[in-house]
Amino acid sequence: MSDTALGHIRVIDLSHHVAGPYCTKLLAGFGAEVIKVERPGTGDPMRSLGPFHQGRKDLERSIPFLWLNTGKQSITLDLKSEKGQEIIRRLVQEADVVVENFSPRVLSSLGLAYDDLRTINPALVMASISNYGQDGPYRDYRADEISLYAMSGLMNETGDPEREPLRAGPDLAQYSAAMCAYAAILSALHRRQATGRGEHLDISIQEAALVNIEMGLVETLQLGQVRKRTGDRHSMMPWQHYECADGEVAVISGPIRHWRRARKIFDEPRLFQSKYDHCLVRRFLRDEYEEILVPCVKQYRKKDLFYAGQEQGLAFAYLATLEEALELPQHRAREFFTEMDHPVVGRHRYCGAPFRMSATPWRSQRAPLLAEHNAEVYGRLLGFTEEEIQAMEEEGIF
Repeated sequence: MSDTALGHIRVIDLSHHVAGPYCTKLLAGFGAEVIKVERPGTGDPMRSLGPFHQGRKDLERSIPFLWLNTGKQSITLDLKSEKGQEIIRRLVQEADVVVENFSPRVLSSLGLAYDDLRTINPALVMASISNYGQDGPYRDYRADEISLYAMSGLMNETGDPEREPLRAGPDLAQYSAAMCAYAAILSALHRRQATGRGEHLDISIQEAALVNIEMGLVETLQLGQVRKRTGDRHSMMPWQHYECADGEVAVISGPIRHWRRARKIFDEPRLFQSKYDHCLVRRFLRDEYEEILVPCVKQYRKKDLFYAGQEQGLAFAYLATLEEALELPQHRAREFFTEMDHPVVGRHRYCGAPFRMSATPWRSQRAPLLAEHNAEVYGRLLGFTEEEIQAMEEEGIF
């Protein structure tokens, strides 16, 4: 048995861009053998998207690709060729999971849809990530991050209420779908232990992003109200970022019951007036209250306020520089940033595990070079000789 949580799982990764690769990055990090199938010559389109290490455009220097594909093996294969489709079927026979994020019609046109693959591997768990899901009236619509973000309802809540709506970065809808797919795959594998059967997981990026509107969704479903953009005028006042002596700090009043004692941080008697005791009153007296609070906040350094808020049980925060984030004592204590050495870009720090498990550690390994594992995978798993692999590379199959 492996000392990693998913060391017994083999994943065929047919995905590209963000959502699929981040899902399989998580699987790889917790030990799964992830074989990433890329297009011969060019690979995952993310390899051609910047920013690039040291500004040099190259398939091995894309920083997003290096981040999204840690811990995987890379093989190349032409899925449009009959030989390529035959090889994928042979790989799937010995796999536990397939992850793909093509448009819904693509794999079925190649004879590689779930119904085709489960005939050769009934225990297969297949996750299909697409813009709007595998069925429904929007299934074939094209979309990008900004349209998926907007149609999930998120854009209705982000941006200045007096200006145009905004999309928050990075690709929040894509990452939301990736995490939903990751959780769904683990659930399906758990169920498979009891039934012996796999299943097809249909992940809509637009639907997955709905989880991020939280209370706005509840208000609409239960009260029929559509939440509007409030900018910095949060209903639970104070609940926003303010300028302080050396940057910006987030002053958060929740949990609401704690704000009365948290006011003593600022040593300003006017904040203790009884008329400001209730958050609903502070909301209607916002301008008046901020005339007192804002000058108080400006007197303090951001880290001092952060720790003072923490002591009061409040989720204060501060706007950190990248250097401050890297050196944060909490991150250092948890060894969140790990170093990895890459043959092209060299040694750099990467974000580590999103969560830690006591008995099965996260595995930190660099992203692969394009086609780096052709010989190993095709030889070890499928029994091709070096001459056969070389011949298929010359034919453009690999």
